[in-house]
Amino acid sequence: MIDIMPDDKEISKALNVLNSISDKLRYEKICEISEAQKNTYKKLLEKFKQLHDIYPTDNAPKNLHNLKGEALENLVSYLLTISGNIFNVDRNLRTSTNEIDQIVTLTPQGKVLLTYHLIDPKLDTFLGECKNYDKAVSVTYIGKFCSLLLTNNIKIGILFSYYGTSGTGWSNGAGLIKKFYLHKEKLEDKYCIIDFSIKEFEAILNGKNLLQIIDEQLKSLQFDTDYSRYLSKHPAED
Repeated sequence: MIDIMPDDKEISKALNVLNSISDKLRYEKICEISEAQKNTYKKLLEKFKQLHDIYPTDNAPKNLHNLKGEALENLVSYLLTISGNIFNVDRNLRTSTNEIDQIVTLTPQGKVLLTYHLIDPKLDTFLGECKNYDKAVSVTYIGKFCSLLLTNNIKIGILFSYYGTSGTGWSNGAGLIKKFYLHKEKLEDKYCIIDFSIKEFEAILNGKNLLQIIDEQLKSLQFDTDYSRYLSKHPAED
């Protein structure tokens, strides 16, 4: 039998407490951010929104498209970094066939939470893609993202954009995400695409967190409903 040091006992106690509370409260504790982090996130979000509102006229910067893309990637990377210090983010990695915006893996702290079943096992490794389009992300690109996940055998991909995916219900991009999820029978084998738009970015400032948003969308895919509608309001949203 291995002796547990006092620090280890405290960690074990804290993990047991996290394991005993609801998913919502657990994610709030894991992803709790400081005022300084919230202010930095707010500045990055405002920059992304301001650049998005610039129309490409003669007076606009010639590299406006690149500036928008950089602002979105910086915002996403910062959000991933401050979400509980459980994610490592590697940016702009090129494979033999594709360039991937973000490959996200768990930090040692994240792996401990995974070991205790406190976060979804699919979050062990996932992909992030940033699309700074001036319209909803089309079904064509979502099909390419599905292919990227399949090729790399990654079960979760988060699609970050301003307008989100095209369509609703079973139509266009939204429909393809549902069909892609359903093409595997076992829950652990299913591929999941999370649609993260300006609505989700702003929800972070209003008290939600990344793990909660991912969990809501995973449940929405599983039960084919807008799961977030059935959750109570966060106090900070009042």
